[in-house]
Order: sequence, then C-alpha cells, then structure tokens
Amino acid sequence: MNIIYAEYNMNHNSIDIATTAGYLLRIDCWEAEKTLQTTPDQNMP
Repeated sequence: MNIIYAEYNMNHNSIDIATTAGYLLRIDCWEAEKTLQTTPDQNMP
C-alpha cells in the first residue's frame, strides 16, 4: 500500500507529493495557476 504525503513548499512555490514507493511529484503553483481566471472577462460577449 502506498502512503501519500503532500505539503506546500514555499521555497519553490510548489506542492510536493511523495509516496512510500519512492516517487516524488512536484506541482508548480505558478504554472498551474497561470491560466486561472478568477473574474469574468469583460471582453467576452
């Protein structure tokens, strides 16, 4: 059974996810959020 552990890494502005199988996944928050739209686009019809 793989246990998953995740924490925010403020040094890299990322979320690091680790498993007991030895895998590490790093999600870059800037890359994940660069196309995020939080307000309506006023130019859309």
